[in-house]
Amino acid sequence: MREIDICEYLARRGPDDILIDMRDKWLYELHTIPGAVNIPLSDIRRLYQLPRDRDIYVFCQAGENSAQYVELLEDAGCRAWNLLGGYREYLREKFRKDCPDG
Repeated sequence: MREIDICEYLARRGPDDILIDMRDKWLYELHTIPGAVNIPLSDIRRLYQLPRDRDIYVFCQAGENSAQYVELLEDAGCRAWNLLGGYREYLREKFRKDCPDG
């Protein structure tokens, strides 16, 4: 499984990348990483509609559930990455001066 830390993701993300917030809708609506789309695990059928020719980055609250999500995407033929530490890590890192803005 591919993994990437949040600062590295923010530094290298491209316009065609897909960022998935897999948390429940109410958490997504409260706060998320800019540019993320919400596809919770409960809506798994949407995973099979994702393009296979783009990089897909997935995060949850702490990075554990998204690892399983990434495995499902990889099994479906997608190029997927787990954002280490999830949204919590994003909150910690977004205030560091050497980490790109999210």
